[in-house]
Amino acid sequence: MEERYNIKSMSPLVAFIIMALILGYPRFYGTEFPLALLIVPFYLVGFGRFFLARGLFSIIFLLLFGLWVLGGVLAFLNGQGEYRDIFFHVVVSVKILLNIFFGYVVYQIVRARPSVLAMWLIFQSAIIIISMFSSDFYSLMLGFISPRSAEVFQHIYGLRALGFGIFHVDGALTIVLALFFSVLLSSTKFVNGLLLLLLPLSMAVARSAIVAYAIMSVFRKGLVFKVFLVFALLVMVALSFYVESGPLFEATEIFRNLFQYGELESQSVNVLLEMYVLPNTISDWLFGNGQYFSGATETLEFYKGTDVGYLRILYFSGVGSVFIFILLNTFFLIPLVFSRSYPRFMKVRMFAISLIVIFLIINLKGLQSMPIFAMALYMYSLDLRRNQGRTG
Repeated sequence: MEERYNIKSMSPLVAFIIMALILGYPRFYGTEFPLALLIVPFYLVGFGRFFLARGLFSIIFLLLFGLWVLGGVLAFLNGQGEYRDIFFHVVVSVKILLNIFFGYVVYQIVRARPSVLAMWLIFQSAIIIISMFSSDFYSLMLGFISPRSAEVFQHIYGLRALGFGIFHVDGALTIVLALFFSVLLSSTKFVNGLLLLLLPLSMAVARSAIVAYAIMSVFRKGLVFKVFLVFALLVMVALSFYVESGPLFEATEIFRNLFQYGELESQSVNVLLEMYVLPNTISDWLFGNGQYFSGATETLEFYKGTDVGYLRILYFSGVGSVFIFILLNTFFLIPLVFSRSYPRFMKVRMFAISLIVIFLIINLKGLQSMPIFAMALYMYSLDLRRNQGRTG
């Protein structure tokens, strides 16, 4: 049976379950293995055909990916790293591939069931709200994230909220980009209304969500959208005056500092600035030192004390790997930025530019791969181009 037929005949409930298993990569409870692995066999052949059909484009990607992996292996062999460092390099590499594969799957589902993203957003909103007010529920949700991350987040209840597999920066970005991708595809104004709810909730997961909101809003047109966005920002300002504790108190820090104290700053940004420690040898600049971590294995301290994404790669395998990392993650978006325009394509181009800018900025804070929605956007652009060819 053809994959396309299976997807078109899929019930909304099944589509929602698949989306819930993919977005945020919730884990098998208490393990490092994502539940999304259950879905791989059903879409692997279709993805393989799709990828091979791209021809030279796919070959160039594979060559870049090979250089990325090889650079990491050589840095490890010639540097002072331990097995945990090369393992982390493998994890980052696999995450890049998974985001591409599952971006393909997400678009297949959304194309057949456009409302599934809104359903997922409402579901995650409910989970996040409950986790803010129930410590037992928060502890339950910890089992669906990485165990190493859970060890940290178990101590910060009341400072951050959790969704189903949704946590920290990656989770907050997933929520924001799911919302804006849904707005891109949807003709209904209901999705715009979710802005009022999701701005504070995504920032309760990680304050970095405001970066994605701000950039997406700059490149997004439409009066109704702008009105909802202004209301969402006003909600955050109001909350900054009245909320005195909990994840929303942390989420509104930047608004509170600005409107109550006249200072546009946050504690996390101040700490981050202290992490900008550049290499002091040409060897470290060019080849790295094969290390992502330092200190005892139990603590997993960041090498040189920096969590800055670019610097972590730089210290591991050199400046060349930094550029390859950027190219790999923006590979499916670059053609959208420079492609010939046609009706409805300008929104796709603006979305692609927004994703690239968000990716470049977020990695100034921590090491993040390009989100799933980059591949989904690429596939959406192919559909638009195909439809344009039929009507042109």
